[in-house]
Amino acid sequence: MEIAVDGWRASAADWEAVKGEIDYARSASAGKRSQEALLAKAERLGRLLAGMLEKAHISARIEKVTLRTFDEKFDISLRLGQETFPFRIAEQLVDDLFENGSGEAEQRLMRILETVVQTQLRTQ
Repeated sequence: MEIAVDGWRASAADWEAVKGEIDYARSASAGKRSQEALLAKAERLGRLLAGMLEKAHISARIEKVTLRTFDEKFDISLRLGQETFPFRIAEQLVDDLFENGSGEAEQRLMRILETVVQTQLRTQ
């Protein structure tokens, strides 16, 4: 499974941690600190989706998870048989699950996975 973050963003805490550096260096350093957290979130989502597929006995595999920071969406590649299919998940939905433990968000993620798989099975 490949995990990636395209871009970065800096939280207030990241900006505060690098306050003494010049503006450009501060921005780059804050972004790097934030990117590590964003990469961890993307990896956590990939593992969660892989677990959901396994639990639902769906023989598909998550190939790639990329957080598009400016779009606030995850681009995901799912391998089903010999083909790979892209789909997107809103970052807010993932945050709702990871930060608030939302059962509804978890159900929506499962529904997205099932819809993607069912749509692709119908076209094969």
